[in-house]
Amino acid sequence: MKRVDYMDLITGIIFLILFIIIMVFAFSMGLLSPYIGRKEIVSIVIIGFVLGAIGGYFFIYPIYEENPYVIGNTQGLFTMDSEVINLNIPSTSNISDITNDIKNLKGVNSVTTNGFELETGFIRNETKVYVEDYLRSDPEIESFKVTNSSVSVDLKNDASSTTTLGSLVNWLSNKAGVGSEFAYVHIKVSVNANDVSDVRDYIKDNGYTIISIEGPVQDTIHYLNDHLLPNYVIMFITGLVGVAVAIAGVFVEPLTKFTRKFKKNRQEKRKRRYRR
Repeated sequence: MKRVDYMDLITGIIFLILFIIIMVFAFSMGLLSPYIGRKEIVSIVIIGFVLGAIGGYFFIYPIYEENPYVIGNTQGLFTMDSEVINLNIPSTSNISDITNDIKNLKGVNSVTTNGFELETGFIRNETKVYVEDYLRSDPEIESFKVTNSSVSVDLKNDASSTTTLGSLVNWLSNKAGVGSEFAYVHIKVSVNANDVSDVRDYIKDNGYTIISIEGPVQDTIHYLNDHLLPNYVIMFITGLVGVAVAIAGVFVEPLTKFTRKFKKNRQEKRKRRYRR
């Protein structure tokens, strides 16, 4: 989950201020209507729309794009949901030390190894059936997938990944005549939603491959990202806001004159009453 930090917040505030400044400029264009003529109101409206659309593209849409992550962070903060980070670690690494290091990170609830993926030499179709029969007979294996160049395995017992992998490599070499090139161990890391960014950064900094991040917060973020309005729709909406602001500026002076005239007439009526 992407972290929304103070810099993101400050940037959002700056963008919002800049958009307001543009709207002030559109409003001031409307205020000039008495001096440039009422016939130019159409031009003022067009300028208001253009200013609003430009402000929407450069300042409002970037803020709008961040909404899924802001809402996701808020959800994680109040619901204390957990997310799952799925990653691959080379089988040649010290899996035990790596999992222990990750377990000690703030916000990590659990770390489990739940399978592996083995890249192999070419596996003929008739050999695939032979390999599948062998995997099917192993009580530690939950599910598997065999292709012409790889074997993917999901395990029932998270502690048996390296053992099962070693046995499979030996069997493929000795019994099936298939060489093994390299392998990755699948690891699942359960993390508090608000700590996902820190754990993710640690994993990336150590050169491990993140396959996916799953959980309620991620589901919310993906849903909102999938339903974001296109930037041209935001530009159109903010363009209409610019039009409304410009028109408001056009009618400020007539409204001011009307208000002054109304107050003046009211004062004159009061004076007449006092004279009577």
